[in-house]
Amino acid sequence: MNPIANNGVALALSFFLCISFFPLLNAVPDITPTCEKTKHKELCIGSFQEPYLGRYLPDNANPKLLASIIIKIVVNNASDVSRNLKTTVLEGPVPLTPEARAKYGICDQEVVSAMKELDKVRTAMEMSNRRSEKLNMLAAVANTDNCVKELTQVEAQLPDKKQFNEVVVLKQMLENVDDIIKTVG
Repeated sequence: MNPIANNGVALALSFFLCISFFPLLNAVPDITPTCEKTKHKELCIGSFQEPYLGRYLPDNANPKLLASIIIKIVVNNASDVSRNLKTTVLEGPVPLTPEARAKYGICDQEVVSAMKELDKVRTAMEMSNRRSEKLNMLAAVANTDNCVKELTQVEAQLPDKKQFNEVVVLKQMLENVDDIIKTVG
């Protein structure tokens, strides 16, 4: 066989080998086993499945990295919730009683505080400071719980339940993060 034909065969073989390994290189870890250990399993799977984790996480990621990426996703979600509270309700055209407006303001402050606590959780995880990790996670969950309680007090006055539901989902996501972090240990 001539050298050009050998190079062509080698090139074709290399191409087919690369294509056959390509799905393995882009594989996304299955979050289902991790989510099975959480309080809100369906929300966990829906929130952290392929489209989200695939952007950030290699297939061979260790549990600590998985938890860190999940925290990042929840912080991004909390940021969206806070922005929606501000633009739709606090600064928007929605007619609210002064009491309801005040409750939304408190709720927004609690969401922002929860985001800060989650950032502290990630830092504590990186430093392997389990005590700080646990305390900051408890504080983040408490912040979102306080937010839900504030809005529940004026729920009948809310013109739209969308933001209230977003806050409830955020609280459930934080509870899932707490469950996931407990398993990382």
